[in-house]
Amino acid sequence: MQPQVVHEAEVHRQHIRLKIPISVEIDGTAFTVDDWSMGGFGIMSEMTSRQPGERFPVKLMFPFEDFDVTLRLDCQMVYILEDNTRFGCRFLGLSQGQLALFRYLVDAYLSGEIVSGGDILAIAGRDNSATVRERMAGFNPYAEEETAGRRVRRIVGYGALALAGIGLIALVGLGVQERFFTVRAETAQIHTPMYRLRSPAPGIMTPLNMPTLLAPGTPVARIETTDGRFLRIESPCDCVHGEWLVAPGQFADQGEEIALLVAADQPLLVRARVAFDQARQLSEGDLALIDVPGRDGQMRGQVERVDFSTTFGRLDGTSTIEPDRRSAVVVIRPDQPFEFEDLGSMVDVSFP
Repeated sequence: MQPQVVHEAEVHRQHIRLKIPISVEIDGTAFTVDDWSMGGFGIMSEMTSRQPGERFPVKLMFPFEDFDVTLRLDCQMVYILEDNTRFGCRFLGLSQGQLALFRYLVDAYLSGEIVSGGDILAIAGRDNSATVRERMAGFNPYAEEETAGRRVRRIVGYGALALAGIGLIALVGLGVQERFFTVRAETAQIHTPMYRLRSPAPGIMTPLNMPTLLAPGTPVARIETTDGRFLRIESPCDCVHGEWLVAPGQFADQGEEIALLVAADQPLLVRARVAFDQARQLSEGDLALIDVPGRDGQMRGQVERVDFSTTFGRLDGTSTIEPDRRSAVVVIRPDQPFEFEDLGSMVDVSFP
């Protein structure tokens, strides 16, 4: 059994993809996993019992030579191809113990240290204790008690050193993860589709009384043209008024933007600009961590799409990016909805 580590050439992910033969049981059906990582797995098979977005328990089975190791985990369906020939899931809420066992099993495959049940028993049976010295004739009980005390202090000292070493390794690991495997957005903003109303003719712009929620066709403003006509401008969407781009009572040229409307029937998303080389490592369904200023803790979200089109290089989606600043826009859907008051807020986004 020869495991392989594969880096995907077209779209790099934040986890190394592993070609280690494992199987997974979903709703009582066993599947052979052909592509997996610490973040999730992909299977070349049909899926009819679950839909994208659903969360459900699974059993992962690692086959060794003469025994199997089974893990029970929670997953979420990320995608199912249109022709239902392949689907992919991501792991949810892995505990520290599960993560440690994951790494242990992967290391065992890659190093070849554990290849049979007997190997595990041999490792579990390793004797790391020292040989007890035989008692000398005429031993002193007080001297024996003193020796036991020194032994306890020695064990405590070794334990403290081991904990310090583990802590140091954890800090180094976090630093390596942060430096080499975490993708950070250059800029990010809470966003929703916006509509810009333009003047149909040159004239004076006058706002009209309008409700808080604008339905399609609701009058928003009117233009009094130079020849005395009154042209009404209506809302094209279920929106709320954002701001006037031309002051009321001021002259507006034909085609000039006069008002900004904000879509009210679509959830707030995050639009993040990420350096081109790093954006290539991201794909739909990847985890995103969102820091909102003024709030405790981080919000979790999923990558909805990665757009490499230069017309979306800026967060407002209206201008092209500078030639020397190649970047992509990553759209993130939060697991928990934002408040409408958060619209337009700048946030910090990272992709672990």
